[in-house]
Amino acid sequence: MNLSRPQERILVASGQRDDLFRLREGAPWLPDDAVEWVATSHEAMELLAGPGHPFTLVLVDREAAPGPAPSLFSYIRRDPGSPYPGLATALIGNDITTADVRRATQAGCVFTLSRPFSLPAIAAAVQRWPLDRADFLVTGAYVGPERRRAGERPSTDRRAADPGEQSIASTAPLYDIAPETVAFRFKRFPAGNGQAPSAMRLRNGLTRGTVAPATAHIVAKKREGLGVLVRQAGAMGATWRQLQATLAPRALAQLNGQAVQSYRLSSRRGLLLLSAITGSLARYSTGKHRLGPKLVDFLRAHLDGVSAALRHRIDDDGGPVGRNIMTELKDAERTFTGPQDAVPDQVPGEPDFEVTARRAGRAQP
Repeated sequence: MNLSRPQERILVASGQRDDLFRLREGAPWLPDDAVEWVATSHEAMELLAGPGHPFTLVLVDREAAPGPAPSLFSYIRRDPGSPYPGLATALIGNDITTADVRRATQAGCVFTLSRPFSLPAIAAAVQRWPLDRADFLVTGAYVGPERRRAGERPSTDRRAADPGEQSIASTAPLYDIAPETVAFRFKRFPAGNGQAPSAMRLRNGLTRGTVAPATAHIVAKKREGLGVLVRQAGAMGATWRQLQATLAPRALAQLNGQAVQSYRLSSRRGLLLLSAITGSLARYSTGKHRLGPKLVDFLRAHLDGVSAALRHRIDDDGGPVGRNIMTELKDAERTFTGPQDAVPDQVPGEPDFEVTARRAGRAQP
């Protein structure tokens, strides 16, 4: 990797100047002026606040002063004044704990290096992270690198087909945003990419000008989704009252279809708490449990959870209020009769939500 050009530099924010020399020792191909050292986090923030700053990687000491390292990471990732939210960042220090790593990663740190530094680890970090091609994710609740494990990530084909996510180039002056989009994935590009005059703009994806409209769009779509779910909750309530009065399988199937629609809407709009509740409602209303007063009461607990979430206008996981709602729902689940009342009416090998959709289609008037 060539880091000799003046616009490609590494910033080290540490009270120990030896970190600078150790970095040069681990990456001897770097010219002396490719690495800059500052003693405090405030000095680092002043340098990183410049819209034309040249840094591609910043290493921050866990004991940075006067502001802690996570505050600097948070500034880079989230502050509206940050000119480069995609900057590769690292936490360095002595005896880094799990809690240190958790706080740093939650603030947007990409990796950690513990003293005494391993020279191969330094070399790998310098070569890998500034050119990392991982996605950079922007949602209503998080702005930072994609950290989900490979098994938790949707496949490329599914991601391209899912209207809930949209890949766009962060440097494009104009782009069309699908109306359902609630998550943006900004691809990182290598330094030699010819799609823009400045490789620095492309290296890690995001610029200030693309974060703001993406985040604003997400907020608008979540609010819109909450409005739609208010109407859908009213319809589910009416269907539930019909089910309570008649215990008719047709009413249960209709409630199931409404729950599936609510789940799809809330999950695509990034409404985490509401998608968890409506997803559970969809599973328990498929007809796999004996239709009777116990099931009806348990389904009502789901609707109560939906109503509480909408009343509080919860557009994420809900924090303490959301935890209370889910605790009440879990308590209701524990009191609900379990497998002995199961009805084996699912088609073998057919996913639950396919059964749900099929029944919902039959239930529509």
